[in-house]
Amino acid sequence: MDGAEDPAVLSIVSNTTLVLITTTIAVFLYFIFNHALRSETWEKYGVKQANVGLMEPAAMAEMVLKEHGDTVGVTRPRMFLITRDLDLLKKILVKDFNNFSDRWYKIVSTSPASRGVFFLDGVDWKRIRQLMSPSFSTGKLKQISSHVQTSALRLSEAVQTCARSNKLVKVRHLAGQYATSIIARTAFGLHTDCIGEEADDQFTYSAKNMFKVRSKLGRLVILALLKFPTLHHFIVNTLRVPFIDEAVPAARDYLNAALEHAIAERERAEQEGGVALHNDFLQSLVSCKVTAEAAQQESKQNKSEAASKKIITNKEIMNQSAFIILAAFETTTTTLQFMLYFLARHPDVQEKVYEEIRAVVESEQPTHAELARLSYVEQVIDETLRLYPPVPHVTRNTLETRTYGSITIPAGTTVLVPIRDVHRDPKVYTDPDKFNPDRFSKENKANRDPMSFMPFGWGPRLCIGMRLAYLELKIGLVQIIRHVSLELNDTTVPRVGGEANVVYRGFPQVNPAIEVCAKLRCSQ
Repeated sequence: MDGAEDPAVLSIVSNTTLVLITTTIAVFLYFIFNHALRSETWEKYGVKQANVGLMEPAAMAEMVLKEHGDTVGVTRPRMFLITRDLDLLKKILVKDFNNFSDRWYKIVSTSPASRGVFFLDGVDWKRIRQLMSPSFSTGKLKQISSHVQTSALRLSEAVQTCARSNKLVKVRHLAGQYATSIIARTAFGLHTDCIGEEADDQFTYSAKNMFKVRSKLGRLVILALLKFPTLHHFIVNTLRVPFIDEAVPAARDYLNAALEHAIAERERAEQEGGVALHNDFLQSLVSCKVTAEAAQQESKQNKSEAASKKIITNKEIMNQSAFIILAAFETTTTTLQFMLYFLARHPDVQEKVYEEIRAVVESEQPTHAELARLSYVEQVIDETLRLYPPVPHVTRNTLETRTYGSITIPAGTTVLVPIRDVHRDPKVYTDPDKFNPDRFSKENKANRDPMSFMPFGWGPRLCIGMRLAYLELKIGLVQIIRHVSLELNDTTVPRVGGEANVVYRGFPQVNPAIEVCAKLRCSQ
């Protein structure tokens, strides 16, 4: 029709224009600031400086440490100190924690997960961390272990079904379903029932797809914008430019709606004085909110510091809930995926795991005492985490200038802790790229600095869900390996003799996804 304009075409043109404008502005500003206005260098602080371009932090750390030694300074996108020196890291992460307590890197996104406890600073981090901690206590883990056991049995049944039907096990797909079913049930009282199914249910799908896998151009723009966080936030949260928003809209909107409904229902029940029907993470935060608000109403003039530490808003509950879904999914899924791959690739290790499970686990559902005695299983988990920590690096901002020996870390700079490179330091680990669970025998661990292994971070900001992750991994591995053996052959991905292709885009990812062969053990 003459003169008519197709809305779809206009939308594509508009989005393309925004992408081009955003890209041009970000890259232009980046190079102006880094070339015309840059004056600070690391040499005057006693640190060797490396020149790098726009690179992913994980790749940047690996390159400069390999070329320049254990402690290196870079100035893009800001003043970074990259170090795997364990003595220096002890001071930064533990001894002088108060000077390095806040993170630098934040996900800039419309997803509430981007405002989770991992990314919070200062008093907000302390307050939210304290409120969340009871949900991950030893007592709470014992309460929820039955739900983990149920999901692990379903996972094992799904792998056994693949063995009986001669189908390859889609490792990440199943591991993701397993991790999501646990967090849905134990944290939010939701029942997902898709373990072993080809298609995920909506909750599982949304948990798996909270954030996009960015294109190379998208990553380039985001890396450039790291220099300008205020501009980055404005473009994403005010202009709502989807090109550089990490969130997947459909997943974000579904989880937002589901969490808002659950929070409202539980708050209503709590305020009406009824008995709570749930005893999980979400209920714990809602109860904190309702109790704190009631206390304030009774004594508005007494807003003590102790009372303020217990306050949490609905928005904060939403943020922490979304983040817990993301963190629980990624840590367990990533580690279980690599662990099953390594066992398929190393049948001798897999056989030792099987023999230990046979010797230790007598019940259908392993008890906490039995799990604690699975020392070699834990060695396999630790070696997997050493090679592929779910979070390959963390950052710390410097509040005040500190000098350690010949090295000065000026205020306003950022320390990048390259966890993956700490774990693969050849001075600490002989043949560091080789999978060898014996590194974590009691004797070998005793001869190493404990800080040489930090897959969940270190110090006061140690991952709050670490013990839950170990529980899920141990029980899942027991229920799989006691029933099937895993292997690589000429039909698997990768094939026998090959290696998985691992790339880092925030979390370690495998492309193409790992698929292994499962065979029922003789007793089945």
